[in-house]
Amino acid sequence: MNEEICKICEVNKAKYNCPRCNLMFCSVQCYKAPKHLECSEGFYRENIVEELALRKAETDAAASSKTMLEILQRVEQTDALQDEDSSEDADSVLQEDEEQELDSDDEAQEVQLASRLMGIDLDDSAEVWDRLTDAEKEEFQRFLENGDIVKMLPEPNIWWAKQYKVDLVQAAEQPQSHQEQSMIKNCPKIANNILNLSDMLKDAPSPTVRHNVANVLAAYTFVYRYFLGDIHESALETVDCLLGICVNLSKSVIFDTDLMAVTSVASECCNSQLPTDSDTLSVLKADVQMMFAGPKGCSKKYRRFFLLSALSDVRALLTKAKRELKETDQKPKESSENVSCDKVSLDVGDIKHVDGPLLRSCVKKVDFYLAYVRSPHCQLSD
Repeated sequence: MNEEICKICEVNKAKYNCPRCNLMFCSVQCYKAPKHLECSEGFYRENIVEELALRKAETDAAASSKTMLEILQRVEQTDALQDEDSSEDADSVLQEDEEQELDSDDEAQEVQLASRLMGIDLDDSAEVWDRLTDAEKEEFQRFLENGDIVKMLPEPNIWWAKQYKVDLVQAAEQPQSHQEQSMIKNCPKIANNILNLSDMLKDAPSPTVRHNVANVLAAYTFVYRYFLGDIHESALETVDCLLGICVNLSKSVIFDTDLMAVTSVASECCNSQLPTDSDTLSVLKADVQMMFAGPKGCSKKYRRFFLLSALSDVRALLTKAKRELKETDQKPKESSENVSCDKVSLDVGDIKHVDGPLLRSCVKKVDFYLAYVRSPHCQLSD
């Protein structure tokens, strides 16, 4: 395939294409360039307002509004500090007056914003966006671009990062100790009837299998954090995101090292314009390392527990996504009065990476990975 040159800088080799206009570009910097501003602004606008509608339940509407207020207040406070730094030579008395003025303005802006958002549907992204001032839209976009928006999202319950302890010596009369029960409860349920690797392979598996598993794990931990742990609320949407950044499952790409496998996920996140920052790669590497190390403070019996739990969760997501896709495909064929509003709300047109045959193929691949991590061939981390 002929190499294409970035259409923005017209210097470097193009690596990505814009999902909106299909323009080929080489980096995030070029994507954000003035030449491409109209398209990138539209993308950022949609992402910003989508952050306000993470929770669809009416009971979460007030919380979403509060989150928006907090974000804008933080932006305004940051600007106030920057203004203060730029006027260090000003008279101290005037400085105090200005600070009081800023505080007064912040309170007034908070009241104005709350008033503007009152009574609107936070699920209606266009309406929310229209209620923001030009300055708020600008600051919000800057907040998203520099990655600070990610830091303001609530921290999900990261089950593999919790501290677990299971005593080496267990009472004989107890099938499972309270410690074991607590760990099992906090982690995804391990799939039943995992196959034996010896029944699937005659020879030893390739060393690259571990690295391919690392690619799946890194993608899983990213989407888990991205959806704040609510990955089963809409399995089809979660899996669509997962397959968009996990090229081993979606395109059967094979990796030679764990680092390459994890870096690929971070790169695909950037390519898909998912929220990332300077810490994303290091977080993914730490997550995969924890998965392969297993829970600390537990016996060797549980060394593979995190691996089996995570891959079982991926399998459960794929299986549920198959059902949801089938329901979505059947939905247009049913009369509107027979379609429950509780069914999948994601429009099939929003799906970019998922189809039935691919889901079936992914389930088989994850079944193989489950058999692999349970076998002695899977090399664990210290």
